[in-house]
Amino acid sequence: MMAHFRYGARLAAMVFAIAGCGPAANDSPAVVYRGNAERTGLFAGEGPAEKPQELWRFLTLGVLTETPVIAGDTLFVGTTDESVYALDLHTGKRRWRFKAFGNIRDSVAVDRDRVYVASEDNNFYTLDRATGEKLWSSRFDKTPQGAAAVRNGRVYFGGFDKKVRALDAATGRPVWEFAAKQSVGAGVTLVDDTVYVAAFDGRLYALHRETGKVLWQVPAGGGQWLTTAPAVHDGQVFVGGWGQKLSAIDTASGKINWSFDAGMRIDHPPAVAHGLVYISGLGPLQAVDAQSGELRWSFGERIFRSVAATAERIYAACDKQICALQPDSGELLWRSEVLSDTVTSITVHADRLYVGTIDGYIYALQ
Repeated sequence: MMAHFRYGARLAAMVFAIAGCGPAANDSPAVVYRGNAERTGLFAGEGPAEKPQELWRFLTLGVLTETPVIAGDTLFVGTTDESVYALDLHTGKRRWRFKAFGNIRDSVAVDRDRVYVASEDNNFYTLDRATGEKLWSSRFDKTPQGAAAVRNGRVYFGGFDKKVRALDAATGRPVWEFAAKQSVGAGVTLVDDTVYVAAFDGRLYALHRETGKVLWQVPAGGGQWLTTAPAVHDGQVFVGGWGQKLSAIDTASGKINWSFDAGMRIDHPPAVAHGLVYISGLGPLQAVDAQSGELRWSFGERIFRSVAATAERIYAACDKQICALQPDSGELLWRSEVLSDTVTSITVHADRLYVGTIDGYIYALQ
């Protein structure tokens, strides 16, 4: 691994107000995808209660495969045009664009000063949040993968070289690394002092945040590739993959509490809210009880992507539309207007939805 650093004095440090971020970036969790550090897909915003209208749209030159991240008044997103974009949240105007040398398929992580992102050019990049300038990059033999977790001056991520790494967030210098038996293809999840890692060897690993030491490991999700970033809630971690099962695992012991046979491959993280776990994949959306794993309801349309949840509603990608559903029953509340192409991601902020489509558009709906 090589770390490349941009030296020279930086002008006055830009201080931004980020929801959930304190006065120092090293003291608070970063703003990450799936709504929170636990990656449950539960967003603080309320989202639109009724069928929304388009406020703006922005066209990138690639495919949006993961959800945008919103920090302060800026939306950050990576695409397969090898770029990270920073957009004004209210107007959709571009503030900056960073060009890598490979596709960017995963969500970014953002702290007070920096943006962190993995690229298919085998580099992990850290960018200046205000300007998009590269601060440092680390290059590996194979592609780093998944959305990073950031806390207390360290950044954590996995990759196709089977490794999970902790790097110094300011310099890129290595702190520790852990080797799984196969690739780590999804984002890692950092909660309290534990880094949860889903690997293609069909095992979920719990690593100590400071040392990378294995706390426990367990076969999960049907024993095949685990492809979803772990979601953590109320003493359980939820994970699935190509084995067609979603497993609920005790965070303290690593014991499997229950496994639910979804009858379909699970490629995207479940959402956890309202006492339910919402499972999407190559079949109908299914809601199961978070404590027992019993099926509560299913929504008949195929919902391939992860849903976004709020206190009152869940929002699902129904082909080229957004469907708003009642959480306790799956009842359809409304459908949005038809967008330009298949919906690939949904982010909730205040009373708006920020939606990505496979043809490269980002929409703001209110």
